[in-house]
Amino acid sequence: MIRIFSALLIAIAISITPLTWHYGKLYFEPTQPEQVAPRDDTALRAEIDALRNHVSELQTRIDGLDARLSLGLRSDAKDDVAASEGIAPASDSLKDSFAKVVLIADRRNANNGLTVASPSFLSNLLGLPRENLTDDCEQATNPKLAALLKTEDVGPIQARMLEPALISLRQVFANVQVFEPELYTRIKSAGSLCVRRIRGSASSASAHAYGLALDINIDGVLDSLDDGKTQLGLILLADFFKKEGWIWGAGFRREDSMHFEVSREKLQQWRRLGEI
Repeated sequence: MIRIFSALLIAIAISITPLTWHYGKLYFEPTQPEQVAPRDDTALRAEIDALRNHVSELQTRIDGLDARLSLGLRSDAKDDVAASEGIAPASDSLKDSFAKVVLIADRRNANNGLTVASPSFLSNLLGLPRENLTDDCEQATNPKLAALLKTEDVGPIQARMLEPALISLRQVFANVQVFEPELYTRIKSAGSLCVRRIRGSASSASAHAYGLALDINIDGVLDSLDDGKTQLGLILLADFFKKEGWIWGAGFRREDSMHFEVSREKLQQWRRLGEI
């Protein structure tokens, strides 16, 4: 009897195996994902750009806080001691230190990730600003370039530059105003557009000649060229400029830390977008 019962169970198992396999596939196989229509690339790029801008703003704020802490310009412990001795605690503001001249740490790596737009690159991209360049600032005669030049307030200063550079510069200073408002009020211009050749060159035009460079300082005090030092405020500003795709002159072989110019990468982006 037991053998018969066992054989019966085996027979039943064999007979229902196909059914088990069929319905098992129906209930346990992963369903095929629904076909989703491809997203609009324009909308997707806009979302990505918005996220990148948000991350950039957060990183700028972090960098500003890091600069404050690393410079040791705020000490709650010192304030406690001063208060116990009847002395007014020191301010945690940097407003009295922005114009202070300090050494530039690791300046040759200041522009890592960005590339200087060489005179030949600029010439190929935009053409020479004018045919006959001299050492003096003159008018741009290149029609395409001249049409893009504008004079506008970009926040704390006025500048004459290419229109996309002005838009970018306005964003730089908007970030500075949010995260370093005291520094923002002390920014001064030392010049922007100057259609001339590079000093010592026979025909190469400088970035200033294309309206792609700006010289700035704190409190109207010009920085000394090629001494490896600069104003503290310019060191803080350099991070804001770099995040917007600008080169800092402190990283040049001949240090020029009051100088900021648009990077090659930023220019290529503008060309792709049809802005230049």
